[in-house]
Amino acid sequence: MLDTRDITLIIVFSALMAVVTVYAIPLPFGGIGHFGNTVMWTASILFGGLVGGLAGGIGGAMADIFLGEPIWAPFDIPCKLASGIVCGLISVGITSMNKSATVKIILATIAGAVVNLLAYAPVYWLLFGPGTALLWLARFFIPGTALVTYVATPIITIGVMRAYPRVLTFRSSRHGIRRYI
Repeated sequence: MLDTRDITLIIVFSALMAVVTVYAIPLPFGGIGHFGNTVMWTASILFGGLVGGLAGGIGGAMADIFLGEPIWAPFDIPCKLASGIVCGLISVGITSMNKSATVKIILATIAGAVVNLLAYAPVYWLLFGPGTALLWLARFFIPGTALVTYVATPIITIGVMRAYPRVLTFRSSRHGIRRYI
């Protein structure tokens, strides 16, 4: 299912995710605010949700271990994978940069953010209790690093697509299910 290109992309984006996540802002109710999700969602839109989600999960887990927060590492892979796959599925079919593609990129980012938020809520509940889980859910609506990430992802993704239009052919070159995830 994964070929050499996919594995290479997962490795590169995992490393980028880890580096970007290490430069994080601790949150008062646990966890961190970071720009790693921008890397994950951009990879999901450009190369498919499986590549982006695995890169997000692996890179996030590496960053958590490096930051001395290994309690989060086992949850990163399933949570980020779910977020990346949803983001990738919504962005299927982008073959050129136009208004429709821009809307798809924005919707894919929002959907990825919602899935990420909902996937981590039970983790916060399990680790810290229901009050912290509610604070985590409220974070989605509070301006800060999360909001900047939601805005940065479409800008960076569109910038990459405009600078390197050939990247748009990657997903359409895939066969079977890999074209979609």
